[in-house]
Amino acid sequence: MSILQNAELHIGVISDIIFDPHFPPLIKSRFGENVIIYHIPYGEQNDDEYQRQLENSDVVIVWLNIETSFSNIWNALYSQAATEQQIIDKVVSSCNRLYGDLQAYRNAHILWLLFEDYFIKLHNISGYHYDALVDKVNIDLSGALKDNVSFIDLKRLIAESGVANAYDPKGKYRWNAPYSKALIETAVKEIYKQYYIEKGITKKCLVLDCDNVLWGGILSEDGVENIKLGGSGFGRPYQDFQRFVLSLYYHGVILAVCSKNDLPDVLTMFRKHSEMILKEEHIACFQANWENKPNNIKRIAETLNIGLDSMVFIDDSALEVEAVKFILPEVTAILYERDSIYNRLSCFNLKSDINITDIENRNETYRTNQSRENLKSQYESYSEYIEALEIKIDIHEALLIEFNRISELSQRTNKCTNGKRYTVTEIKERVVRENVKLYSLSVSDRFSDLGLVGAFEVEGDTLTLFCLSCRALGRKIEDKVFEFIATKHQLHKIMFKSTGKNEDTKHTFAQSFLNAAYINCENG
Repeated sequence: MSILQNAELHIGVISDIIFDPHFPPLIKSRFGENVIIYHIPYGEQNDDEYQRQLENSDVVIVWLNIETSFSNIWNALYSQAATEQQIIDKVVSSCNRLYGDLQAYRNAHILWLLFEDYFIKLHNISGYHYDALVDKVNIDLSGALKDNVSFIDLKRLIAESGVANAYDPKGKYRWNAPYSKALIETAVKEIYKQYYIEKGITKKCLVLDCDNVLWGGILSEDGVENIKLGGSGFGRPYQDFQRFVLSLYYHGVILAVCSKNDLPDVLTMFRKHSEMILKEEHIACFQANWENKPNNIKRIAETLNIGLDSMVFIDDSALEVEAVKFILPEVTAILYERDSIYNRLSCFNLKSDINITDIENRNETYRTNQSRENLKSQYESYSEYIEALEIKIDIHEALLIEFNRISELSQRTNKCTNGKRYTVTEIKERVVRENVKLYSLSVSDRFSDLGLVGAFEVEGDTLTLFCLSCRALGRKIEDKVFEFIATKHQLHKIMFKSTGKNEDTKHTFAQSFLNAAYINCENG
């Protein structure tokens, strides 16, 4: 099903080559039939008609072909008519002018495909020296164009398709359409994924079985000393997978363990086995026991306060995977197979600019939740428990270094939110407006620092953004936030869009701001 549902998406494509007939149907197969595609010739983007199309575009794809627009640069290099740096500067300067033209259309996110050089025929000649010219151009280009741009590595896509399958010589010389349907299909898949990443649409939590997933062997039968895990031999695939999972962690994925084992044995592996890449501090929740896995996964979801549809479960047992699929269909359940597991995890759409401090604060919060539960059991009154937590709240106007985290919160929060989503670029554009105030919210208690867990924005008399991480719920923090808003601002309107999970938040708004009317968010 298309993520657009009934909404239209306008995509502008600026290029010096032709993609028809393959591109439009492939885009619609991914995004849905409500996509409107504008084909804008490179160099003509400032014509009135094309300017109107760019103004309407939600996404702008820039796909330039270096052979088409800069066909003589290699001979200029080989003949020494120009230095390598002069050639690089010429190409980057031309792209920079196009980028400057696109800055007028700030509502559109730019997907820019980097150059490739696999079309060069000189590699068939003995003694040909690879000059890495395109790679150097791409490095300088990605350094020059930073704001509101996501780069796509076209050379990697060609390698994925296979160089022999990536080109269409007949199409090149007849219609200036040099790329095959296979490559365009691979590129459209990547464009779709980059759109997901920009919108923050991703799974949040990876739940891992242990035996024959994180290590080779069965811990309860083989013992720690006989587990297969290491940098070579039978243990290498498991260590490689752990290293990959750790990379997911550093990109913001919550890690949990669901294993039919005794918890002390599992913790011994994480704490003491010298070949473990994953450590105890990387795991937000352990469910290691002999109960059924669907129930344990539900407990993990409850502990982390996230939806089942945000979870991915990996197990080496087809029986366990099918049981989770049947009982918990919202969970994405994947059978662990050494060579296919990495492709199966493409359901994660992750940004690379996540703050490691935020990740560590989040995991520390989850790990210390048991201490909070123990404290709660000592009090009959919930108010007394809240007081004993010694909660400290810091609300201040958002700082530039907090914009990435605020954008992430707005995009990933589905429960305690007004449904508004912001990109970093949108935040930067809004905070300079005179009547817009954007605030960030940080929380700590006696057990840990929760970090930046919330944000809200007021524009004039309208609450335009409200999002609070599930980690902060259950501590009456929202009451303090509403009290702050009421003190600083007179609200008459609240922007709200349903996420399917935020109806309770709407009721809370109604109780806190009795005279405020609801208006729909313009986009999600």
